[in-house]
Amino acid sequence: MPSTLAQSWRSFWTLRKRRGGELWTHLVIAAALALLAWAALCLLGLAGVITVKVPDAAFLHRLLLGMLLLFLAIAWSMLAVVRLAEALLPDTMLARLSPVRDWRAAALVSLLLLAGLMLGNLVGSGLLALVYPDSEFFASSALRRQLRVLQFLPFLGIVAGLFWRGRLQRQAMQAQAVEAQLRLLQAQIEPHFLFNTLANIESLLDADPPRARAMLEAFSDHLRAGMGQLRVEETTLGAELEMAANYLRLLQIRMGARLRFAVDAGLEARAALLPPLLLQPLVENAIRHGLEPKVAGGEVRIEALVEEGRLRIRVVDDGLGQDAPSAGRGAGMALANIRARLRHRYGERASLNLRHADGTSATLELPYRTAS
Repeated sequence: MPSTLAQSWRSFWTLRKRRGGELWTHLVIAAALALLAWAALCLLGLAGVITVKVPDAAFLHRLLLGMLLLFLAIAWSMLAVVRLAEALLPDTMLARLSPVRDWRAAALVSLLLLAGLMLGNLVGSGLLALVYPDSEFFASSALRRQLRVLQFLPFLGIVAGLFWRGRLQRQAMQAQAVEAQLRLLQAQIEPHFLFNTLANIESLLDADPPRARAMLEAFSDHLRAGMGQLRVEETTLGAELEMAANYLRLLQIRMGARLRFAVDAGLEARAALLPPLLLQPLVENAIRHGLEPKVAGGEVRIEALVEEGRLRIRVVDDGLGQDAPSAGRGAGMALANIRARLRHRYGERASLNLRHADGTSATLELPYRTAS
C-alpha cells in the first residue's frame, strides 16, 4: 500500500485520461491535504480564539468539525472537477496543461481549481446546513457563502500568481540544466564521429572520388540538421526524421550493402512536437551496438504513428542486440539521458522501452502535440 500511495502521489499532480484503479488513493490524498489546510487554519486562528470570547465549548467543537467538513467537501469537489476535465478534454489539450509550462496553462488550471473551490463551498454549505440545522452560524444561505469566497479572489489570485511564477522559473532553470547536459553529452560524442567520417572521406578521395563526394555531401547535410536541432528547445518529428535519415545515408555510403534503412511515418506523425535529439541516439545505438558488430549487417526501420492522442516511435534493427560485445557500454548513457529528459518534460506520461528479440526494438511513447 505505501508504494501505491507513493505512485498515486506522483500522478496526483498530473492530468491524464488513463489512471487505472487509483481513485481511492487520490481521495485519501485529497482528504490528507484538506486535513493539513484545516490544521493550518486552526493554528492561525488559535490566537484569535484565545483573545475573543467564545460562546461555549460546544460551539467551538461544532465550528472545528464544521470547518473540517467544509474543507473535505472543497478538496473532493476540486478533485471531481479535475477528473471531469480529464474526461472531457482531448489528450492534446491535457498535454498542454500538464505539466504547466506557460502562463496560459497556469491560468486554465487555476480556473479549474477555482471551479472546484466554488463547487466544494456550495456542497459543503449544504452539508453544514443539514448537519447543524439549529445553528444560525452554519445555516446561512449558500449564496452568502459564495459571495464570501468571491471577496477573497484578489488575494487568491495574488497567491496563485506568485506560486506559478516560482514554479515556472524553476522549470525554466531545470530545462536549461537538462539541455546543457544534453549539449555536453553531444559534444563528447560528436568529435569521435566527426574524425571517423573525415578519415573515411580522406581515404576515399583517391580510391573512389564520387563516393567521397557523396559522403561529404551527406556529412554536410547531417551537420547542418544537427546544428539546427541543438539551437531549439522544441522541434518536429519530421525534422528529427530528416536528421536521422541524413545520418543513415552517410553510414550507408560507408557500410555499403551491409546497411539498409526505411522510414515509415505519416504527415500527422511528422507534425508532432517533441524535444530535439530524442530520436538520434536511438538510431546511433541501433547502428553501433546492433549492425556494425554484425558481419552481414542488417536493416534499421523507423516507424511513427499517432494513436489515441499519443505519439509512438519505434526504432527497430535486426542486429546482434543484447548479444553485441558493446551492448552494455555507451548505450546505457544515451538511454538514461533520454529517460531523464522525458521524465523532466512529461512526467509519467512518456516512456522509453527496449525489447530484444532477433535484434532490438526501442519504443518511444509521448503525448501528441502540434504547433497548431
